[in-house]
Amino acid sequence: MNMGMSRGSRNTKNKKCTCQNGCEKYFDEYCDSTSIHGFKYLAEKRSLGERLLWLIVITCALFSCGYMISKIYAKYNESPIIVSFATKESPIYTIPFPAITICPITKAKKSLFNYTDFLTRPHNRTEQEKRYGKYMSYVCGSNKLFKNETYFTDDIYEALDEIKIPVDQFMENCSFMETPGQCSWFFSPIILDQSICFTFNMLERQHIYRSNVVQFYDEFIAYETNWTVEKGYSGGNGIIRPFRAYLAGAENSLDVILHNSYSDLDHLCAKHVQGFSVTVHAPFSIPQVRQQYFTVPFDTVMNAVVSPVVMSTSAKVKQYSPKARECYFSTEKHLKYFQIYAPRNCKLECITNFTLKYCGCVSFYMPRENGTRICGNAKLGCVKKAELALKEQQLDIQIFQEGMDFFCDCKPLCTDITYQVEPSQSPWYHEMKPTTTNSPYFNRTHYARLNIYFKQDSFLTSERNELYGPTDFLANFGGLLGLFTGFSLLSAAEIVYFLSIRLFCNFRLFRRWTGPEN
Repeated sequence: MNMGMSRGSRNTKNKKCTCQNGCEKYFDEYCDSTSIHGFKYLAEKRSLGERLLWLIVITCALFSCGYMISKIYAKYNESPIIVSFATKESPIYTIPFPAITICPITKAKKSLFNYTDFLTRPHNRTEQEKRYGKYMSYVCGSNKLFKNETYFTDDIYEALDEIKIPVDQFMENCSFMETPGQCSWFFSPIILDQSICFTFNMLERQHIYRSNVVQFYDEFIAYETNWTVEKGYSGGNGIIRPFRAYLAGAENSLDVILHNSYSDLDHLCAKHVQGFSVTVHAPFSIPQVRQQYFTVPFDTVMNAVVSPVVMSTSAKVKQYSPKARECYFSTEKHLKYFQIYAPRNCKLECITNFTLKYCGCVSFYMPRENGTRICGNAKLGCVKKAELALKEQQLDIQIFQEGMDFFCDCKPLCTDITYQVEPSQSPWYHEMKPTTTNSPYFNRTHYARLNIYFKQDSFLTSERNELYGPTDFLANFGGLLGLFTGFSLLSAAEIVYFLSIRLFCNFRLFRRWTGPEN
């Protein structure tokens, strides 16, 4: 029995030695035949020190090559896009004239509702004054009155519309590209965070909002636009909307005279600032005036010189994920309230959804569906707290309340238009119009003039292009392998050949996978 066990163990050892010797022989044969540099020295009958030296050299070369390839792959994976300037300038008429939104700092016409008198006169208030007062106090950011008004109804829009200053009563002599017209034709009312404002050259609401959004003003002039942010203008005759200026300069501007009677000024709601808030934005985005605006004060001429900033994206970039290219196309990201994706629209929707989740209602200027409640004076503090909480969360600061994680993901547009404004002002001593009373100061009318035009006849577009495409990555990958090891596609074919076809052919020809014995 012991002799049998000894013979079995000896046979096992012989098989292991035979297999090991066969592998060494086959590896030596590969090293002697391969085109990869350095491997043939491992198969030569040389001293152990020489073979160990070449093993170290080959290992270091492979490690260095792998490290550099990993760096290139990380750059290809994380930053495949590069932003560069176009090779030639584009004429200004290829893009729309910016949308101009003007908000009177005075929210109500004093002859209709005197907010200052309402606050300083605590008694003898009529029901109509109380109705206007509770809405105006919310618009002006004061919740000291009507603290029991938790929610508003749609009556807030009707009340604000009733006491607003009509566009033809604070604007006159409106013209665009030296073509005069009624200001009510150029400017349409819109409800924003500054109450009721008036906007020029915005797309019609049916092209911006979805059909489920509740709207108070829907009196835009119906038209079909032939412009999109990604394709531009597609031709057409007659009036093209949105409007565009064919040349730069003051002769191709939007020119409007703004005015307001001193007796209509409201110092308590305006917080010591008088005039008009103006914001310049893209025609497809809804502005938040409190976030970005410039003021046109009384008795001044304000010249606003506009420079467009246009970003385009090549077709090759569209194959990358939004995370890789760090932008969205206008129809790529679905918004609940807006048909067209834009960073401003996305941020407005984000604060709307967050406020609804945080307070159970939305502010009066936020987009909403039927059945969504409007926050009243009792909720004004919650609305302000929600805005601050969302800002803190976006900055990774601890939020006020647990379980309120919220991610907006408002990436830039891949193809976008923004407008940089350079405002300048000078005094304007316009002739004062007399009023019904004899007071020379308190009843005079203050004037201001706003003139907006493009700075130059052409502009230089920025482009998103592919930095590392698959071909570039393959070329860099192969170049590093060739530099460090001499590796090529034929080298890869050799490895596959020695691990598959050659083994099969050796067994078929010589009945041994290692080939002939000698």
